[in-house]
Amino acid sequence: MTPMGNQLKSFRDSWERDYQLRTLVSSTASAAVSAAFTLYNGALGLVYSSLWHGSICVYYLFLAIIRATLLGTRRKNSRRVFAVTHSLLLIMDLLMLAPIAVMVRGERSYTYGLIPAIAMAAYTTYRITTAIIHFRRSRKTRSLMITELRMINLTDSLLAVLSLQNALIIASGGMSDKMQTLTALSSGGILIVIVAITLRSFMTLKAKSPGASA
Repeated sequence: MTPMGNQLKSFRDSWERDYQLRTLVSSTASAAVSAAFTLYNGALGLVYSSLWHGSICVYYLFLAIIRATLLGTRRKNSRRVFAVTHSLLLIMDLLMLAPIAVMVRGERSYTYGLIPAIAMAAYTTYRITTAIIHFRRSRKTRSLMITELRMINLTDSLLAVLSLQNALIIASGGMSDKMQTLTALSSGGILIVIVAITLRSFMTLKAKSPGASA
C-alpha cells in the first residue's frame, strides 16, 4: 500500500473509532453552514429592516462564538466555560420572544418567492434529522464539550424550523386568524423545547463534571 493509502486508512480507522473527532468535524461543518445562514439573515434584515431576520442573524452569530469558545478550550474541558456558555444560551433563548412576537403578529412589509422556502425546508429537514441522531448518541459520552456541541446543533436545528415557518408564512402571502393561532402555539412550543434542552443539557453537564456526585 502506498504512503497516501496508509494515511487514508489511518484516518478512516480514527474516524470510525473516535466519536470526538467526528463531532469536531461535523461541528466545524455546521459552523460553516450556520455562517452562511447568518449572512443570509443579516442581508435580509438590512434590506427589509426586518427585526426577525436581524435577530436570527445575531442569534447565529452568538452560536458561532460559543462553538468557537468550546472548540478553543476543548483540552481544558472547563466546568466554568460550560456554565458561562449555557447561561448565555439561556439568555439568547429568552430574547427570541421578541422576534417570535413579530412573526406571530405578521409585522412585515416584504415578500420573497417559494424557492427560498423550499430550499430552507430541505436544509431544515436534513439539520433536524442529523441533530437528533447525534444528540441521542452524545448522551453516552463523558465529554462535556461533545455534549454541549451536540446540544447546540440541536438548538440550531430547532431555530431553523422557526425560520422555515416564517419563510412559509411570507411565501403564502399573509397571516390569517387561524394561521396566527397555529403560529403562536407552534413557535411557543418550539421555544419551550429549546429552553428545556438548554436547561437539561446544563444539568447533564453538571452531573458529568469532575467532582460531581455519582
